[in-house]
Amino acid sequence: MEMQHQCFIERKQYMQQLRDLKDQNIIKVISGVRRCGKSTLLMMFSEELINNGVDAKQIQFYNFEDLDTLSIGDIFQIHTHIKERLVADKPNYIFLDEIQNVKDFQRLIDSLYIKPNVDVYITGSNAYMLSGELATLLTGRYVEINLLPLQFTEYYNFIISKSPNLSKNEILANFIHFGGMPEYIKQLSINEKQADLFAQSILKTIIEKDIFQRLNITNKHDFNKIVDFIFDSVGSYVSPRSISDTLRSNGTVVDKETVAKYLDALCEAYLIYKVPRFEIKGKGLLQTLNKYYVVDPCFAKVRLKKAVLKDRSHWLENMVYLELLRRNKEVFIGKRLNMEVDFVAVDYNDYTSYYQVAWTTENPETLERELASLKAIKDSTPKYLLTTDVDFNPVYDGIRKLNVIDWMLKNE
Repeated sequence: MEMQHQCFIERKQYMQQLRDLKDQNIIKVISGVRRCGKSTLLMMFSEELINNGVDAKQIQFYNFEDLDTLSIGDIFQIHTHIKERLVADKPNYIFLDEIQNVKDFQRLIDSLYIKPNVDVYITGSNAYMLSGELATLLTGRYVEINLLPLQFTEYYNFIISKSPNLSKNEILANFIHFGGMPEYIKQLSINEKQADLFAQSILKTIIEKDIFQRLNITNKHDFNKIVDFIFDSVGSYVSPRSISDTLRSNGTVVDKETVAKYLDALCEAYLIYKVPRFEIKGKGLLQTLNKYYVVDPCFAKVRLKKAVLKDRSHWLENMVYLELLRRNKEVFIGKRLNMEVDFVAVDYNDYTSYYQVAWTTENPETLERELASLKAIKDSTPKYLLTTDVDFNPVYDGIRKLNVIDWMLKNE
């Protein structure tokens, strides 16, 4: 495989995950929305392997969105092609990019996995890739890394390297408005209009290829109305019924079952994330009303054609939600009596923490309102109030108020 040097935005967290999993007898599945950096991550990892002494012949990289790659043939021909190029008695690193485009790819992966000295890495842009036959076939034999767009730390370091005079608050405002899709951010520094066209193209591909074609959706008008509704309702409680009722009042008739199907499709394409409500006292999930957050605000920016900063509090909430996901938390909306906690974050060890998010709490009444839901939780679980305010991290009855920028940069 020929490797060409490119200028990449460093993804330290994900690179470290790949290093930790290297040469382990497990398939690495990198999932995530289109163009969030999956292929680039594999290229960066490939370059690192070569820089650490791995011969380029031990690395095979296949992009199955490239017609030249697809022209190799079916899974049997692809398998033969790969097998003939394996280096005997040495580790072989096989990277299969957008493998879901290959019919019966599950059997190809399984056959490669059982070969000695073969380390398999695959990427895909749709969650259905990990459902059904593949999940059954590879149960206990794969680990998923869900790749998200740039986190604030990565974005901040990239922007500072280009514009060192920008303040932290200016960078935060830009991040909330433009998001962290790597190629979009690079194009923004050259031409915003061109960058927006790029984001529109990604969004169109996701909807047309990953959703319409896969699910054979013909009523595109209704589907697009639902996309617009969700993008314009970030951080608000919605349900299939409430969306159906709202659309009906505006002249679009879509039953709640169809709405639910379309929402699932958007989640499977990693375009939005569904966050269920959690009853804090009873420790159980609530079945009605959820919130949805968007994988990156650039899609809402180009779709709705308005400044998302008009809803800056909800988009700040969106940003914090994604940051908690990047920190490997399972995230819920907390409910305690008639009060709501923005996020209940649970890690792999069942360690729980609570987060309330507000743009500012400089007004004493706002501060008391935001603290009230956290104060209602009578236990010693860590509780945080995240805002853009700049103060000295005061503590209120055990609740730590933190500047959201510092929280993200310090990974606290």
